[in-house]
Amino acid sequence: MFNRIWAAIKREALLTVKEGAASPSEIDSIYKTVTRAPKGPFEQMDVAGLDVILDIEKHYTRLRPGLPSGPLELLQEMVVSGNLGVKSGHGFYDYEADEN
Repeated sequence: MFNRIWAAIKREALLTVKEGAASPSEIDSIYKTVTRAPKGPFEQMDVAGLDVILDIEKHYTRLRPGLPSGPLELLQEMVVSGNLGVKSGHGFYDYEADEN
């Protein structure tokens, strides 16, 4: 059940950024304030790897036709640009080499 709820949070966070309504840092800040979680959705996605998140989103899109395309498009743009998150040093945030 958690994975389904997390998928919705992640999808809406990505869509909000794709639409230009908020930045990843704004969303992470709100999320952490409201949930008291140590990391926001974009921080968590950067840790997991945006290539991994893209594969997961492709899977969800195949299972549930009609989902908005914005999240998948944003992730594809990031991955094609080489921005994979912590493991590449750049994702929604920039990381120093010694943080990996």
